Amino acid sequence: MSYRRAHPVLIASILLGVLATAGCAAPSAPSGASGGSATSTPTSEAPPEVVTGPDCLIGDWFIAQDQLQAFYDGLSAETGGLAFTIEGGTGLSFTDTTFAYTPEFSLRLEIAGVAGTGTIVGAISGAYTADDATITTSQETSDVVLTVDVGGTVQDGTGLFDGFLASSPINSSPYACTTAGPIIQFSTGENRVPVQLVAR
Repeated sequence: MSYRRAHPVLIASILLGVLATAGCAAPSAPSGASGGSATSTPTSEAPPEVVTGPDCLIGDWFIAQDQLQAFYDGLSAETGGLAFTIEGGTGLSFTDTTFAYTPEFSLRLEIAGVAGTGTIVGAISGAYTADDATITTSQETSDVVLTVDVGGTVQDGTGLFDGFLASSPINSSPYACTTAGPIIQFSTGENRVPVQLVAR
């Protein structure tokens, strides 16, 4: 098989892997807090207290498009010749013992003049544990649907997606608590990219 003919297969494989590694996160950034009236008297309120430890993970979170793009930019820097463009966001929620990841985004990938797109929807849910610094997850159920389009050929990549779940970027990931929400260090393979979660 020539290099040119092999391109769609290569891109499809990369798309499957990269879409899967985006593995954790919630749609649409929250609206800004409403300001006080113009005539209100300034107050010297204390800054909001940061919840520390695993309790700061609990909630319904959103990973915005710019945060996903930063993650893929980091991934692109490690895989020369690839360029990624993200559209959409990802939902990620935690209870005290379980998590649910609900991606709803598309990705455009370009390599050597050949482009492909991937769209992933559905949910991955399971159990997790966390100490004061690291999240550890265990996958339990997935109804994720992955569609890959390379050169006009549309493929259902759902079956292949399952093989990448072990590399979900929130598993074994360091995290930190902030007033805006948790920051999780997503793995790109060689490095980590800080990804900010904000309340939905």
